[in-house]
Amino acid sequence: MALCVYRLSPHVVRRWASTTAAVPLSEPISFVHFTPESASKRPAEGVKVSKLTNGVTVASVETSSVTTHVSVFVKAGSRYEGYERQGLSHLLRNCAFLATNDRTAFRVAREIDAIGGTLTATSSREHVIYSSDVLKGNLNAVMSTLGNIISSSKFQPWEVDDQKVRMELELAQFRSDPTQVVLEELHKVAYRNALSNPLYCSSFNLPRLNNKDLKSFVEEWYTGKRMTIVGLGTNHEDLKKAASTYFGSISEGLRSAEEQAEYVGGGEVRLPSADPLTYATVACKGVSLSSDSKELLAAGVLQHVLGAVSYIKWGSGTSTSRLSKAAAAATTDAPFQVSAININYSDSGLFGMSVVCPGSVAGKVLKSAVLEFGEVTKGNVSNEDLVRAKNQLKANIALSTESSAALIDDIGIQLTIKGSYLSMGETFKQIDTLTKEDVVKVARTVFSTRPTLVASGNLSSTPRIDHLMSGVSLK
Repeated sequence: MALCVYRLSPHVVRRWASTTAAVPLSEPISFVHFTPESASKRPAEGVKVSKLTNGVTVASVETSSVTTHVSVFVKAGSRYEGYERQGLSHLLRNCAFLATNDRTAFRVAREIDAIGGTLTATSSREHVIYSSDVLKGNLNAVMSTLGNIISSSKFQPWEVDDQKVRMELELAQFRSDPTQVVLEELHKVAYRNALSNPLYCSSFNLPRLNNKDLKSFVEEWYTGKRMTIVGLGTNHEDLKKAASTYFGSISEGLRSAEEQAEYVGGGEVRLPSADPLTYATVACKGVSLSSDSKELLAAGVLQHVLGAVSYIKWGSGTSTSRLSKAAAAATTDAPFQVSAININYSDSGLFGMSVVCPGSVAGKVLKSAVLEFGEVTKGNVSNEDLVRAKNQLKANIALSTESSAALIDDIGIQLTIKGSYLSMGETFKQIDTLTKEDVVKVARTVFSTRPTLVASGNLSSTPRIDHLMSGVSLK
């Protein structure tokens, strides 16, 4: 479903990129015949989906673009690591483009460079994603490289150890961003398992992980049934043929038992520092991606009813965001940033609010926002709020899918988790049918679960979770 959810900030990625294109940029590309006049005459094609005999899902959307974008989604994110191997997907991402049985790391880089392409590996709690952008006409070349990397990486000990130096730098960058630290801690305290696993390998566990761990993890989770290949700007039959050639030998694999994420909530983590600002997040159990689409979209509308982000550059957001209005009324001239968050995973989710403000007013801002949450659960949602929130959600979805990378992510995540794809048009129709009662129902369900609080920075006025929720009625 074309639903834009709140995401963590962009994960650190491993990337190879060409410094020179195979075709000079000053010369026309011979195999592309495109004029501005012809753009409006080319009908947009829908998503085409097929399955290989080994369970690999293949999806494509043909466009008039001069480039082809291919991404391979593997359900092998950090949630599947287990306690002893926490951080392995972080290491795997950094070891994505090392030597394979048929290619050295140098050859991988040179072959992509020769066709003017890029290679990128990213990871999340659900997936490891391998992506490439190339000029049209190079589909087989890039599919050969991706297939070889995914199915035949050698993970030689000395190459793996070299990547750990890079990971130490990434860890340092991560720790310097309090917003990211708070979100990571939120997952650790909110969940008992699976989704509590970190996106970044800890310093104490990094020396323990080795090439044998990588090989066993890939053997267990890199199977056909857990892979989805999505192509943008390519013919479906060509993509399917290339996928069969370069991914057809991957084992279908037995369906591994997946541990369901267990939300516990009710806890809090306080990380005091010399930072003058307070970075705080309060969240309850949200809606999962596998939920009924009506409930999932209602959660998206609820996020915008409360206030997701400021839609006016340099604006305060108080004109439309209910959370910002409430916070502004509770403080005087202190600056602040408050927004609703809606994080969705395959079997669970987190819904709440994120606050950044001076430490001296954190208590007032947090309390005012929590009280505003309570107002929504009581049914205090005007028709104006509902219409605005629907329009903002639809605009957010439409604008995000203008990006080829975001569109591919949307298709890949839907197919790997739900097994089907709901187009933007179908999504809009479902949003239009949502009522005030649908949104209030989701709000009550969300806020009936135990809230979790994580705060970092100046905590001089940040209340404990029990004091924050005292006196807040959700009925």
